[in-house]
Parts: sequence; C-alpha cells; structure tokens
Amino acid sequence: MFIDSKEMSVDRRHFVYGGAAAFSAMAAALAGGASSAQAQTYRADEGKELAPGVRAVELGKGAAMIPGYKTVSLIDLVFQPQSDLPVSAMPNAMICHITEGELMVLQDGKEFQAKKNHVWTCAEGTKEGARNAAGALAVMRIANLLTV
Repeated sequence: MFIDSKEMSVDRRHFVYGGAAAFSAMAAALAGGASSAQAQTYRADEGKELAPGVRAVELGKGAAMIPGYKTVSLIDLVFQPQSDLPVSAMPNAMICHITEGELMVLQDGKEFQAKKNHVWTCAEGTKEGARNAAGALAVMRIANLLTV
C-alpha cells in the first residue's frame, strides 16, 4: 500500500519524539539492557552429567521444516574449568556455537580453538571431543538436526 504524502498530517514533533524513543531503546539494548541476548549461566549440578565437569542442559525441542529432518533440539553443554568431553562419534548432524568462554575442539583429528561466538557444524559420524583448558566456565550451544 502506498500513501499519498498529501494525505499525511504528521508534524515534526511526532518525528522528534519517536526518534528520541527509538534512540533511547537502542542505547539501552547496547548498554546491556536487553538481557535476552546474554548467555545463560548454570548451577554446577544442573542438567545431566556427560563427563566429570561437563553437563548437558536441555533447552527445548520442536518440529523441523528443514528437508530431511523431522525434529530440532537445543542443548547447552556446560564445561567447568579444566574439564573435557572425550572424542566420540556424533549421533546426528548439528550446529555448535560457543556462548561463553572458549574450548579447544578436536574434530576428525584436527584441533581448533573455539572462542565466544564461534560457530561450526558436525555431520553424523564426525568424531569430536572438546576441552576447557581455561580457568572460566565455557558453554557450547548445540542445535541438533534430528531425523526422528
């Protein structure tokens, strides 16, 4: 729908007040007022223990619209300092994202450092393990792409 500028009757005050409100909201979000963008922190006993110091916290599950996949799920793997998850074959395709801290990841024999906001993928059968060599908590968020 197009609006004829002759039909509009908006004075400059509406633009000034609206612009000031938008700027204020944006400034609050950038200053940390938008808590939804911040990483979730977890208790040391939350979730299911996968290895000493490594716990899986299930976040949610739903139907997938991606061809070849029926379901998607989100899980956070919480690594305490100096903990590691041994190398194992991935049971399904997944997208991994570091939301807190950093991990050393060994994927199919190649090691890489995954710092905060690093994103990578794994195919079903990929052999992968990770360790938190740092002195701070690390969180790996996993989006599982499931065929069941």
